[in-house]
Amino acid sequence: MNGFFRFLQGSVLVELTSAEPGRALSDYASAGIRLAEPVMVHPLTARFIIPARQWKAFAALAEKRGDGHHVLSRQGLWEQIRLKQRRIPFLATLAVMVLFALYAPTRLWFFRVEGNGDIPPGEIIAAAQECGLTFFTRVKDIRSEKVKNQLLNLLPELQWAGVNFTGGVATISVQPRLDSEEIRDTNQISNVIASRDGVILSMSVLGGKALCQPGQAVTGGEILVTGCIEHEYQTQYTCADAEVYALTQRSIEAVSPKKTQAKTYTGEEFRCVWLVLGRNKIKISGNSRISGITYDKMTQERVLTLPGGYMLPIGLVTETCRVFETEPAVTVLTTEERLSRDLRQYVQGDMLAGEILRCDSSFGEDGEVYRLYAIYSCREMIARQWKVTLFEGENANDGTDRERRAG
Repeated sequence: MNGFFRFLQGSVLVELTSAEPGRALSDYASAGIRLAEPVMVHPLTARFIIPARQWKAFAALAEKRGDGHHVLSRQGLWEQIRLKQRRIPFLATLAVMVLFALYAPTRLWFFRVEGNGDIPPGEIIAAAQECGLTFFTRVKDIRSEKVKNQLLNLLPELQWAGVNFTGGVATISVQPRLDSEEIRDTNQISNVIASRDGVILSMSVLGGKALCQPGQAVTGGEILVTGCIEHEYQTQYTCADAEVYALTQRSIEAVSPKKTQAKTYTGEEFRCVWLVLGRNKIKISGNSRISGITYDKMTQERVLTLPGGYMLPIGLVTETCRVFETEPAVTVLTTEERLSRDLRQYVQGDMLAGEILRCDSSFGEDGEVYRLYAIYSCREMIARQWKVTLFEGENANDGTDRERRAG
């Protein structure tokens, strides 16, 4: 019970140094200071516990007597409250950080662009902001499918776009259109077909009518979404558009020779400088006839240019030949690891969008080469737009155009 009351009142563990510790303790006790559990730790040093409310009186008397004293520890309810008060700013800051960590992911704070190629990221972000991806927007108010469709309309040079949200960051993934591909025309009648065989995992139809559903197996070239919608009295033609992810498989083989050679430059170089006058070349210095050695040749041309960017048919051409020797290649990666890495990069780059889920591979030797055979299970976007003429659009809905042509 005494310990409980001592905890409520608070106590101080004091170490006292005095020339006469016994007499000093008697004087403190005579002054009304309660000394509990006194212990002599040194002939001139005593250690004891006093109530926290008597600490000031004890300290004043010790100063008057000339005794050395210092606090070893403080205990009790009020002491704990006092220490907690010091931690209030820390606890308040911690509470604010926890609340912010819970609140921050619900808002849009940052943008990140990936796969943009030669398209400036600022241009893509500006287009995304026009689609509603603005700073501090609530993530749940943003419709990813709508934003993707608007991005493709604002940036015709994109073949595909996707938006993902993670921790307050909007990741805008895009796939630039190749130079050989036509820019998408939303006024053109089109279907959406499967680029390869697979089992549909998810569908997001932005235009047209879906002819399949998740869980259905499809083959490459099969129409997934048609732009020709049959009504009771008329047929509606539109530009079909969709984002379809499917589970696909890719079988691929890589071959590597057992014996490979690598270049090792010796440091020896040969240079030859030519003066170019129109179509004529005049050698100024160096040797242009090198035989009996293997080398790489680099050519640097400098053309005389007048102010304003006008180039004259006068210039200097410098040819640098670097001599090298060949020796068996030594790589950090084993042949199997290197082939596996190259195959994975090839498969990932061949997908418009998606990821590799699993890989089953077998590695072996075949004569003078190594062979790696792999089967990749992927989740990828298989939807591709296919433009059709009006007649093809009419027949695309039932898939009987071959029979009609035959008839």
